[in-house]
Amino acid sequence: MESMAGRGEQERVSALVGAWVLVAGPDAPAATRLRARLAELGATAVELAEDAEDAVSRAAAARPDVVLALPGIGGPLRARLDPLGLGGGPPVVAVDDLPGLPGGTAGDEAVLDRLALVLERHRLRARVRDLEEVAANGAVEGHQLVLRAQEDALHRLALAASYSDDNTWQHTQRVAVMAARLGRRLGISEAEADGVRRAAPLHDIGKIAIPDSILLKPDRLTLEEYEVIKTHAIVGATILERSDAPLLRTAEQIARSHHERWDGEGYPDGLLEDAIPLAGRLVAVADAFDILVHERPYKEEWSEDDAAEEIRRNAGTQFDPDVVEAFDELGGAAWKALATDI
Repeated sequence: MESMAGRGEQERVSALVGAWVLVAGPDAPAATRLRARLAELGATAVELAEDAEDAVSRAAAARPDVVLALPGIGGPLRARLDPLGLGGGPPVVAVDDLPGLPGGTAGDEAVLDRLALVLERHRLRARVRDLEEVAANGAVEGHQLVLRAQEDALHRLALAASYSDDNTWQHTQRVAVMAARLGRRLGISEAEADGVRRAAPLHDIGKIAIPDSILLKPDRLTLEEYEVIKTHAIVGATILERSDAPLLRTAEQIARSHHERWDGEGYPDGLLEDAIPLAGRLVAVADAFDILVHERPYKEEWSEDDAAEEIRRNAGTQFDPDVVEAFDELGGAAWKALATDI
C-alpha cells in the first residue's frame, strides 16, 4: 500500500505537471533553488522576476498559471496584479502567508504544497465552469455520461478539500468508509450507504474559504477565530446546494450537519436529536474518531482505545447513541482495517 508521504508527493507532482510558474523576489538563491525543484516536478516553465515591477511585466506577457512571491513582495504584488480585487490576475502564493518553520520561514516543501493546492483549485474552478457550460448547452446526453461528470466533480472537490488544511486525502476517505459502515450497521440500504461513502469526503469542503492563518494555526484558536472556523459548515453547504444530483444533495446535507450535536448544542443550526440528518450523525462519529487517532499540528494522536472511550463518553450529548452503539459493535478490528478500503 502506498505510504501517506508517497501519495502526497504524487498529488503534488500531478498538480504541478505542465504548470507555468513565475517566481518573484529578490532572494536569487531561493528563487533558483525553487525553480530547479519545480522543474524536477514537471513544471513546463518557471520564470524568475527580481521585483514586483518585473513580475507584473512578465505576468502580462507570459500569463503564468501561478505566481510564487518570495518574502517581502507578496502584498504589493497582489495589489499590482489584481488592483480591483476581482480575481482577474493570476493567483499569487506568498511565502510570507505560509506557516513558518521555527526559524521563521516556510520550508520549500510547504511552498510546493501550497502551489499545488492553488493550481488544483484553479483547475477545479475551470472544470466546474466547463461542466456548467456543457450542461447549459444541453451537450451532456445520457445517464451514464451525467453520472461520470458528477463523480468527476465529486472527486475533484474532495481532492481540493483535502488540500485545504492539515487534513489529508486519506482522512476524508477513512471518514467516508467508516460512516458508510456505521450506516450499514444501523440497517440503511446499500444504495444509501454507497451515497454516504461517495459524499462524505466533501464534509469539510467549506474550509477552502477559511484563511490559512486560522486554518493552519498550530496553537489554540481564539474565540473569534473559532467562530470563523465554524462558518465552514454553511460555506460547504452553499457550495453544494441546489443540485439535482442525489450525491451532491447528500454531500450538501453532510457538509451542513456534521457538526450538529445530539443535545442541540452544535452548529450551524442547533438541530436536536433526530432532526439532524442521519448522514451527518454518521460522519460526526467517524470524523471525530479519525481526528483523535491521528496526529495534528495542535494535538498528539490518541490510542484507539482512548479515542473509542471518548466517543462512548459523548454518546447522548455530542453523538447519536445509536450511532455510537453501531461504532462499538464494529469494534477495533474494523477501525484498524479502514486503510485497506481506501
